[in-house]
Amino acid sequence: MFFIFGWNHTKITEYGAVQEEKCQNCHNTDIWQLKKISRYFTLFFIPVFPHDSENLYHCPICNYGLKLEHEEFEDYKAIAEVNTNCLDKKITEEERSNRLDEIHRKMQQRNESRNSKNRQDSKKWETLAAEKSDAELQTILAQKSEQYNPAFIIAAKTELDKRKS
Repeated sequence: MFFIFGWNHTKITEYGAVQEEKCQNCHNTDIWQLKKISRYFTLFFIPVFPHDSENLYHCPICNYGLKLEHEEFEDYKAIAEVNTNCLDKKITEEERSNRLDEIHRKMQQRNESRNSKNRQDSKKWETLAAEKSDAELQTILAQKSEQYNPAFIIAAKTELDKRKS
């Protein structure tokens, strides 16, 4: 008895139009698309389960795009769903506008929260760098930078520059 198995069977799921963007690659302005590319483990040439996936937001003209993290992908997916429902006449343009406003508001709140956390982290690293002597900071930057958080390295460089001036 033998089994025929494989992997990388690809399934592409198109979610539709999200919003108008200017492409950095082809410089055209068009409505960018959202899709998910899933790669499956196969048994007897039948896809069994996904082992890898990518969430892409891309230009429909040249296919240049961005890989999205899960949270961002879910937001864009909700936008694409609202746009599709409006095009299919399942919702009105006014309802579409209201739903998009709500999605964008949630995205903005999440970004503000993330930015706030990043500012707090930066202050923590700045405080830690300020507590170090010049010799310690120079040693860290010259010999041990790969052992430290990149944010601390930036704070250490800034602290040294501040002390020099």
